[in-house]
Amino acid sequence: MTSSHSNTVTLESELIESISYIDGSFVISEGQPYESGPTPKNQGNGVWEITVNCGRHKTSEVADKFNTMCGGEYHEYAPKGGGGTPDELNFMFGVTVTFKDATPITLYLGQGSYSSHNNWWIGGQNVVNDGKPDLVLISNNQPIQLLRMSGSTSTIAFETLAASAKAAKSLAGAS
Repeated sequence: MTSSHSNTVTLESELIESISYIDGSFVISEGQPYESGPTPKNQGNGVWEITVNCGRHKTSEVADKFNTMCGGEYHEYAPKGGGGTPDELNFMFGVTVTFKDATPITLYLGQGSYSSHNNWWIGGQNVVNDGKPDLVLISNNQPIQLLRMSGSTSTIAFETLAASAKAAKSLAGAS
């Protein structure tokens, strides 16, 4: 019998001001139960949990949708069990995330599996994964901040690298 589970991913950054689910973006493997969510909740201190109560059965159809929505491997990242693009996912959905002083961005989150654990993928046009996974924050159509991503099977953390393109060049030693 197919059953529902509580599935939670944690996003961590002091810069996150809000997270909201994009209505109609939830995709789950055929035949799996869905009860509720995704429900973002601010836990304080830069910690946000997003919980979905649904079944878990990985399929290529969900992964294909995730890969299409994100834009391919250059725009996708999984802290554990990642690399390239997911072949199969249990479910996926989109969220709008607002970071301090930046234009709100669309990110996609998908749950797959790695070894004996479920793992989470993140992706979107602002995700740049050239071997070092970063999230680019934009304001007035200009990049204003770079956040390095890291984490575990169920947590994605965003660490500030540079506050502006000028600062990024300065950190790299360019003038």
